[in-house]
Amino acid sequence: MCRDKAFTLIELLVVIAIIAILMGILMPALSRAREQASGVSCQSNHKNLALAYLMYANENNQTVVGGFATYNNTNDIPPWVKPPLDYSGGTIVQMPTGELTLEQRYNGIKEGALYKYVKNVKAYHCPGDKRVIRGTSRGMQYRIYRSYSLPDYLRATASTDDKKIFNFKSASEKMLFVEEYYDGASGNYNHEGWSYEPRTGSLWDPLGIYHSRSCTFSFFDGHAVRHRWADSRTIIYCDSRDLAAAKGYGKGAAFNPPNPDLEWLDYHYPGKTRLK
Repeated sequence: MCRDKAFTLIELLVVIAIIAILMGILMPALSRAREQASGVSCQSNHKNLALAYLMYANENNQTVVGGFATYNNTNDIPPWVKPPLDYSGGTIVQMPTGELTLEQRYNGIKEGALYKYVKNVKAYHCPGDKRVIRGTSRGMQYRIYRSYSLPDYLRATASTDDKKIFNFKSASEKMLFVEEYYDGASGNYNHEGWSYEPRTGSLWDPLGIYHSRSCTFSFFDGHAVRHRWADSRTIIYCDSRDLAAAKGYGKGAAFNPPNPDLEWLDYHYPGKTRLK
């Protein structure tokens, strides 16, 4: 007599348990692989933007590009990117407030002085930066696309600012582009540069922790690195300044005990003080 073959309930439960164990082993590995790929892509973006920055200076009498996102030139210095904008009747329409489309954010990048050297809007966005999908803690209207900023010391538009590329010494050690986390506190786009006040033992603007406990940076010689933070308070600050403030190390408040991550930032920041 022929009997149908089938799994018993116990056998099915064993198979499910094995699959669950394998998934538990494989998922962290897959997550790390995605993170590593994101970091590699992000470093490539940094290198391309750093090269564009240097090429612009070489073609403009060693004068660097403006470091803030503005609609107009300031003292004849053009911005590296412009704020979001639209086109109507062949003219530029400024979009400083309200809801923005992704295309309007792209337009601002394309009108910037560096776009002629890096003609790919994807180079201005880190794959690990999910604000463009999720928005920020302030809402979905702040679906920020651009992941990178210049330190505010590289503003280059005021009469007292350094404007010549040769004024920045130790090219391999001084940061150029950084990953910044802008949450929409000042409007629908990131207006200025990444603000930091060196040698005060405190943080100002948060960085984008888009690669686990790491951030990527480019430098004046064109190379890029992914730097891993040692102090968990750095991660907390960059994730939530409100939580950091509740713990006693909010914006402009010194860490106690001192945060060793700031030693790295102090050393690599391009200036000795924060521009006012």
